[in-house]
Amino acid sequence: MSSPAPGALTRLVQAQVGDGRPLRIREFAERAVDPETGWAPSKSLVGYIVAGHQVKVTPSLVRAVAAGLDVPLRRVQIAAAEQYLGLILEDASPST
Repeated sequence: MSSPAPGALTRLVQAQVGDGRPLRIREFAERAVDPETGWAPSKSLVGYIVAGHQVKVTPSLVRAVAAGLDVPLRRVQIAAAEQYLGLILEDASPST
């Protein structure tokens, strides 16, 4: 039996974070700071995201991921909505 494909938020983070990727988990965790609240995910939480585990998604986490990846907030919001709510936006492109 194969495991399910990772969700959109997981794929977005996995593309940049982890072994053999541009950012190590530690580097990403240092960069991933919510600009509104100053909250930052722990290295273990980042590791859970990279591994594809379900995590509690909050606005602070979404903003922190966007900051850590240096991508538009909307892109991370769309990925989180797709993965955790099943919301698919047909007009959403990877460049948003």
